[in-house]
Amino acid sequence: MDIDQWLHALGLGQYAPAFAGNDIDLTMLEQLDDADLKELGVLSLGHRKRLLAAIADQRVAMGAAPPAVDAPASERRQVTILFADLCGFTALSQTLDPEELRELTGRYTALVDGIVLGYGGTIDKHIGDAVMAIFGAPRAHDTDPLRAARAALEIHEALNGLAEQVSLPLRAHVGIASGEVVAGPFERADAQDYTVLGESVNLAARLVAAAGPGETLLSDGAHRALGQCVISDAGGAMRFKGIDSPVHVWRLRCLAGETVTASRSVFVGRKAELEQFKGLARACLEQRAGHVVYVRGEAGIGKTRLVDEMRRFVETLGFAGHRGLVLDFGVGKGQDPIRAIVGSMVGLAPAAGVDERRAAAARVAASGAVGPEQLMFLHDILDLTQTGEGRTLYDAMDSAARARGKRTVAAAITEDVCRHGPTLIVVEDLHWADPQVLGYLAAFAAAIANGPGLLVMTSRVDGDPLDAAWRAGCRGTPFATIDLGPLRSEEALNLAGSFIDATGRVARACIERAGGNPLFLEQLLRNAEEGSEEAVPATIQSLVLARMDRLTTRDREALQAGAVIGQRFGLALLRRLIDTPDYVCHGLVRNALVLPEGEDFLFAHALIQESIYSTLLRARRRELHRLAADWFAATDPVLRAQHLDR
Repeated sequence: MDIDQWLHALGLGQYAPAFAGNDIDLTMLEQLDDADLKELGVLSLGHRKRLLAAIADQRVAMGAAPPAVDAPASERRQVTILFADLCGFTALSQTLDPEELRELTGRYTALVDGIVLGYGGTIDKHIGDAVMAIFGAPRAHDTDPLRAARAALEIHEALNGLAEQVSLPLRAHVGIASGEVVAGPFERADAQDYTVLGESVNLAARLVAAAGPGETLLSDGAHRALGQCVISDAGGAMRFKGIDSPVHVWRLRCLAGETVTASRSVFVGRKAELEQFKGLARACLEQRAGHVVYVRGEAGIGKTRLVDEMRRFVETLGFAGHRGLVLDFGVGKGQDPIRAIVGSMVGLAPAAGVDERRAAAARVAASGAVGPEQLMFLHDILDLTQTGEGRTLYDAMDSAARARGKRTVAAAITEDVCRHGPTLIVVEDLHWADPQVLGYLAAFAAAIANGPGLLVMTSRVDGDPLDAAWRAGCRGTPFATIDLGPLRSEEALNLAGSFIDATGRVARACIERAGGNPLFLEQLLRNAEEGSEEAVPATIQSLVLARMDRLTTRDREALQAGAVIGQRFGLALLRRLIDTPDYVCHGLVRNALVLPEGEDFLFAHALIQESIYSTLLRARRRELHRLAADWFAATDPVLRAQHLDR
């Protein structure tokens, strides 16, 4: 296999000319790092991650030892399972020579593996032509179901390209299921594998078998987790071998136009924050002077919902809106927030084709907003092929010069649209932004200074990337930070009333557990509607798992032991449970999972404690509760009894 074939097998054949033009062959792959890939023009973070993962696999295949990592302990986790299988594999095996079949299977599995790894999934195993992948273990993200759905759609698309290369009718069928599993190392006689066991694994395997060529079937749990992020068709109830009850199945069609959080609730509270924004927007319009508004808060606290209300308000004032979402994975194909915003400002729809993008670039050049010498940078932002002298000049530049040129063009276009009318730019989820995206945002902020422009951004508090240096780079554009806290009791009651009778016992219990977090409250109320009010919803568990997985092994063990003690725990007992006399909670506090409370520590939210507790295997729970009971034997008979009861 040469470098061209290798890239096409990963579904990244568009980069083959750049690799060839820079004399990169297979023997040089192991020398490439993230900066080199950017230099080669691989600007998509997801594509760079996919390439780096495939390069690591290449090193292992050539005999280099993979980096050593600590094997994670077994635990219960919410995951999404994806099975991808080639259609008609038996027929192919009858028509192809075994060597050809082996090569084809290798290219197919390499293609699927590359896509899965690029979206942050884990390859569990290959079974002939079938690939089993896990999203959510051993590392969780709060977008794991969406990652799996994106991977499925990209597998189908990439397989079309492979079919053209090998001149064979290749199609895949995919099954996706979400649910709780036991994840951890599984020992064999000769090795130890990390794998997952649970009903969702069996269900995903049944779904892939039932899916037609080019089709992805979703379990009902996966479909609920995806919410409004995808468009799918109801497939009715199906019966599968080994599963007692009929299973409601959905056929995945495509992603929704924008990644949104499923919400049917009314907008409640945030009156002071919204009034503050309205005042800034009116002043921006009257004084023709821009303003940056930065909305911060914990996951699920309502940042997106508030920004949506802000957008609705400024539209009544005549503002034109442009929105970009910073993804923590798999950008590219129009998902890059900067390309999305600049494209929107020059009048392009998200799915605009090459001809439309080229016509838009010509309109911008004709308007004088961008000079002729800057057109090459606009072409890059709009993902257009460089031609003529522009290509020669662009190829001769280093990545820093290209980045500066593109930021200048983005700023020039922003200034131009502000001159023609009031403009709103919304960029969400800055906690996942890389330095390159932050550089563009600084350019936007400076560009709106002297016109009716608003730059509204959101971020979680943990992971806030805007430091003093970034704010200084705004060049005098006023900057307002709005920090969101929990909903007040009466606001939570109003929110609950859009689901069920807010005066009922179930609603009051959900409000108390949610602690003023709107997302937590919505998910708890949905669970209550479905008759499972005691369990922590999978959405909340995934959010908490994603934070827990950032911890060191020792901090992770301490967090789980703390969850066994309760929402409040003392350091002395915690040290006893994890058998580490000198342990301190700095890592847990730094990640905003627990808060200092006098001499003790308190979980930042009751649902965080419940979610962490749910990850423990029952045997480990019993062991920790027994140790805690022994600790309280001489001092507190009630707590001893409670731990013995557990």
